[in-house]
Amino acid sequence: MASALAVTAAAMGSVGEGRAGLRESGERLAEAWRGAGAEVVVDRTRFLDQDETIAIVLPRLPATGCTTVVFLGPRGLGFQARVPGTEEGDVGRKIQSEAGAVSLERCGGGAPGRVLLSSNSGRGAIETVVARSDGPLPPLRVVLPERTGGALVPGPEPGALPPLPPQESRAEVAEDRARLDGGVTAPRVTWQAGIDGSGAGHVLLDAGCHRVRLFAADRRVARVPGRARLDLDAEMRDEADDRLLARDRSDAPDADLSVCVGETTRVEVVFAGSPPDAPVLVAHVSWSLPEYLPTLWGSEARARMTRALLARHVRSLPRPPVLLTQGGSGASPVPLSIEPGGCYLVVMALVQGTARALGLRVHVGASDVFDNRGVDDGGAVVAFCARERDRALAHVEVRGAPPLAWGLAVYRVADDVWEGPR
Repeated sequence: MASALAVTAAAMGSVGEGRAGLRESGERLAEAWRGAGAEVVVDRTRFLDQDETIAIVLPRLPATGCTTVVFLGPRGLGFQARVPGTEEGDVGRKIQSEAGAVSLERCGGGAPGRVLLSSNSGRGAIETVVARSDGPLPPLRVVLPERTGGALVPGPEPGALPPLPPQESRAEVAEDRARLDGGVTAPRVTWQAGIDGSGAGHVLLDAGCHRVRLFAADRRVARVPGRARLDLDAEMRDEADDRLLARDRSDAPDADLSVCVGETTRVEVVFAGSPPDAPVLVAHVSWSLPEYLPTLWGSEARARMTRALLARHVRSLPRPPVLLTQGGSGASPVPLSIEPGGCYLVVMALVQGTARALGLRVHVGASDVFDNRGVDDGGAVVAFCARERDRALAHVEVRGAPPLAWGLAVYRVADDVWEGPR
């Protein structure tokens, strides 16, 4: 048989297999291969840590027609195997495991001396089973049927991606959507990518919320050599202190950066992944800070409150707050005096520290309204109507390492609104 390296990855079942179970699976595989006439060695157990690469020197066996090597790990472990110095142009080629196992087979030619294993998802023990035989051995999915999820059928080739719409068209669509949500568009600008596809630009942000989108040119349209697939990444930093404000590492030809600032801020935007020496179109949409936001807790708190409001599509406040209060880490009840028939908006935001959990809940009679969308906005918003009630109770819950503080503002947004019982 001509010299070749045949690679198969075993399909696995559920996550969670102990070292004893791995060793038992390796012994079962070895016993089955010995029954097929092979010389088999179950090597010592290794441990592969997260983001680690280890070299496994394979044990020497009598020279025969085929060498088969199987690496067994926990079903949830993802790792890569690489055989350095192989023939047929396979030097450095990486073979990705599927649900915790890789099987290598070579018939004809010498056996590989060592294999490099690299973890890219998780950590765990690795069992190595090496066999030499006159011909191909029963595959892993036959010997260990509990480790297979069925036949692996190659999927259809998707073919080449269609050309992207022009940068201007993609920017126009994004701006139209933002304008429908009350955004104000700034004139577009163009930044030039360098020979490595990276570049940078500067933006002056007024107090408010901003969305800066970068649109890369399609390589095929721009007649730039290289792969057709685009992945433009970007990040935004405050020029004053180099603080990271926003980052986009998604797998897409456009980069989307969103940030809210409580005062005028000059930022630098750095990007990478554009075609070399190609233009990158930049669209900028902004929303101003709503009037009547409290100034008591500083500009950062105002920015967080604005972000929380805009995320719930609230772009303005009709009047000054009727109540301001603040608190710290933990669960805090806040009694509210309200007017019957009135409707209210409660806005809460962090004013100091970083929270790992954040939530706002208001009880009005038998009604219970809450906002627990998470900590991404750094704030929460709840709206309710009093009906016949003159009392309500807000519960603020903020968890995190001290120092930690929050501020809360209550707005009456409508009067004499009466609703039937719910």
